[in-house]
Amino acid sequence: MKHYKTLMYSAIMLLMVFACKKEQPAMNGNAKDPCDCASEVSADFEIREALNNGAPSINMYTVTDDILANKTAYFKAKLDDAEYTWYIGADVETEQETSKYFSDQWAGSTIPITLVVEKEPNTNCFPNDDGYDSITKNMRVHDQCDTNIMEGTFRVAEKNSTDSFDIAFDIELAYTAPGVFSNDDCRRLDFYNYDGNGSNCIGYDHNVSRNYREIRTSLFSTYGGSPNDCDQVFVRECTIDMNSKFYLRYTLTFPNGGTEHEVYGRKLN
Repeated sequence: MKHYKTLMYSAIMLLMVFACKKEQPAMNGNAKDPCDCASEVSADFEIREALNNGAPSINMYTVTDDILANKTAYFKAKLDDAEYTWYIGADVETEQETSKYFSDQWAGSTIPITLVVEKEPNTNCFPNDDGYDSITKNMRVHDQCDTNIMEGTFRVAEKNSTDSFDIAFDIELAYTAPGVFSNDDCRRLDFYNYDGNGSNCIGYDHNVSRNYREIRTSLFSTYGGSPNDCDQVFVRECTIDMNSKFYLRYTLTFPNGGTEHEVYGRKLN
C-alpha cells in the first residue's frame, strides 16, 4: 500500500510538471488545478514608441497603439521561446522583438501589424490548442502637427485628494531662431493653469520631447522672448496610458526653492 501511494504521488507530480512547463509562471501554491498556471499559445504583442530617436540604450519608450511620424516603433511578442513571423507593411521579420522607423511618408496611414506565432502546445491543459495563433493590430501614424491626445483640457488632482483643478496643454510649432517658427516641428508646449491658480506658461520656447502618448520637457530658450518664471516649469513625465488614464509629474522651481507635483486625472476635451 505504501508503494502504491508513492507511485500515485509521483504520477501526480509528473502531471503537474508537464502541465506547467518551465516557460509558464511559477505554480500557485493555493491552486487546486495544475493547469491554473498554464496558457494557450498566443500571438499577442506590445507596441512601444520611442520618445526620442537616439540610441536605444538611453531612450525611453511608451506603450501605445498609435505613433507619431518620424518615430521608431518597437514590436515585441509576449510569448517566449516560439517561432515568430512579423508582417509590417512589406517587411517580414522573424525575431521575438523587431522595430521600424516611420518617416513622414507614413503620416496619415493606418498600418496593419500582423504577428504569427507557432509553438508546441500544452495539450494536457488545452487539448484543442494547435500551437498556432495570429493577431493583427492596426497602428495609425499621425502627423506631428495634427491635434493629438496629449493636447486639450485635463481634470487632475493630487493622489488621495478630492480637490481637483483643470489644466490645459497646447502643442505648437517650435522656434528655429528668435521670432522664427519651424515649418513642421510641433513640440513647443503651452501649459495653462499649471499651479491651479490661473498661472499660464504660454508663447515661450518651451520645447518638449514627445511621442503619441507622452511628453517631457526638453529645453527652454529665449527665442520666443524672455520666459521669466516659465523656465522654471519642468514636465518630468506626462502620459495617457492605454486605459485613458492621465498622469503628470512636474516641478516648479520657484518661488521657494522648488516643489514637485504629481497629479492624476482624465481628459475632458
